[in-house]
Amino acid sequence: MPYPEIGQPLPRAADAHAPTEKWRGWILAAHGHGREWTRVFEAGPDDSEAIWQAIAAVVLDAPVSAVRDRAPHGVVCGVEVELTINDRTARVATAWHYADEVAAPRLVTAYPTA
Repeated sequence: MPYPEIGQPLPRAADAHAPTEKWRGWILAAHGHGREWTRVFEAGPDDSEAIWQAIAAVVLDAPVSAVRDRAPHGVVCGVEVELTINDRTARVATAWHYADEVAAPRLVTAYPTA
């Protein structure tokens, strides 16, 4: 399985995963991107599953916009998506980590860019 390529969808996007600790400890946390999610989407920690489902659905076809080699620790790539959460729509930047060429993408972070 090849690593991600700019302009192409994430390899193995259907197998993407997001650890619970990322949502609680960074993505929706006050010291992370929590304020941005609240301001843009009126969403908070209780909305993590709905946000994940929205991201997982749209990332299947979204093109990779950046790839950073983290040798020997795999690669991290960026994918911008448009999400609708709580009847609000905005662009969201996401970052994905591949530990190696056979790994499924793991969500590193996600935050509204609007």
